[in-house]
Amino acid sequence: MILIFSQSNDYSTFEVMKWLNHLGKSDVLRINSNEINAVTFNVRNSDFSLRVNGSSIALSDIGAVWYRKGLNWLGGQFAEVAIDDHSRLTAYLNNTAKKESNKLSEYLHYLIEQTVPVLGSAFKSDLNKLTTLNLARTVGLKTPDCHVINERQLATRLLEDGHQYITKAMSDGVYLFDSEKDRKGYFTYTESFNADSLASYPDRIPPSFLQSKIEKDYELRVFYLDGRFFSWAIISQSSVQTSTDYRKYNYQKPNRVVPYSLPENLEQKLLDLFHKIGLNTGSVDLMVDSENDYYFLEINPVGQFGALSKSTNYQLELEIARWLIEHAKPR
Repeated sequence: MILIFSQSNDYSTFEVMKWLNHLGKSDVLRINSNEINAVTFNVRNSDFSLRVNGSSIALSDIGAVWYRKGLNWLGGQFAEVAIDDHSRLTAYLNNTAKKESNKLSEYLHYLIEQTVPVLGSAFKSDLNKLTTLNLARTVGLKTPDCHVINERQLATRLLEDGHQYITKAMSDGVYLFDSEKDRKGYFTYTESFNADSLASYPDRIPPSFLQSKIEKDYELRVFYLDGRFFSWAIISQSSVQTSTDYRKYNYQKPNRVVPYSLPENLEQKLLDLFHKIGLNTGSVDLMVDSENDYYFLEINPVGQFGALSKSTNYQLELEIARWLIEHAKPR
């Protein structure tokens, strides 16, 4: 069996499953973390068996796993409690029960990753951007100059030397659909800022992540798949709307996207970085400036790649399906 951990609205998972079926692999189980799953289990030492939404599976049945998204898929194993006139105890007990469920989920994923070929990792799906930038520098990758500050005066001083900076979230930021049907929601982007924009801020500000602004010629997106790199250039400077953050899509005049070959020395540095992190797949963001210098920005282990895969004809979903079939161990 091939086991896929994902979410119900993930388009890339649908495409990979279609390719698996086309290639003759019908024994596939998908578990979505954002759905209510009926789960029963028997965990004994270093082995387990599960029944998920009517499908039975033992650890020995699993040939390969794609960890796409979603760690907490066990569902409501612990009923919420409500103790009259004890709101603090109620919150504490419910939080303790949640921790119990999380620890069980972590252990099941640990057993899977110790036993079965896994593409991705449940434990490294949400990398720390600051740590990753630090590791990138240790393998020889260039990164923009970075600051994290919580005083307006310090931010103002940075701008006094004439350099330009951008600001973005240290985490994934805000990404909330208010209405999935209407595709309306709330999002944060990478933004430029200047001294005028700081004038209305108080002296003490929340911790803010700032990076020197790279005057880029174009951006690169790189999909890494267990030793192989699939790269494409996004000509985001062709539109003012997308020049700072290409995710502010210009639907009237979309950015040009073309396949791209990375220099061998850059591929080796990225390979070293993935090995240091302990990941065998992920999406890399890079920038290239007018001097042809490459700047590493981040790795997203579970980033979206479907639209760019299609526009460059890389058919990454097919490549993932092939990896799962080729690495699936026999019973």
